[in-house]
Amino acid sequence: MMKRHFAKVVLISLCTVGLSACPTERFRHEKYVCNNHTYDIAEIIVNDTGVGDQATIIRYGSEVQVDILSSSTASIAMELGELDIKINRNSGKVTVTRSNRYGVLHCTKSLFTM
Repeated sequence: MMKRHFAKVVLISLCTVGLSACPTERFRHEKYVCNNHTYDIAEIIVNDTGVGDQATIIRYGSEVQVDILSSSTASIAMELGELDIKINRNSGKVTVTRSNRYGVLHCTKSLFTM
C-alpha cells in the first residue's frame, strides 16, 4: 500500500515538473505600425527579440531585415543604414536618430502570441 502511494506521488511530481518546463509561448509577433514618410518606416515587425535576431522594417516600396543590437523587456535597438532605431516596447514609441536629427514616431503596437 505504501509503495503504491509513493509511486503515485512520484508520477504526479514528474508530470508536474514536465508540464511546467514547457514554454508557454511558442510564437511571438510584435508589430509597430508607424506610417512615417519622413524616415521611410511604415512598419516594424519583431518575431524573435534576442540580440543578433532579425527584425523586419517595411518601408514604402521595400522590406529590409535588420539585426537587433540590444534587447530587453522594455526596449529594442537596431540600425538601418545611418538610422539608429530604438523601440519602447511598453509605449510603442519609436525613437529614430540620423546624424544630428532626432525624431519620435508614435506607432501603434500590436502583439500576437501563441
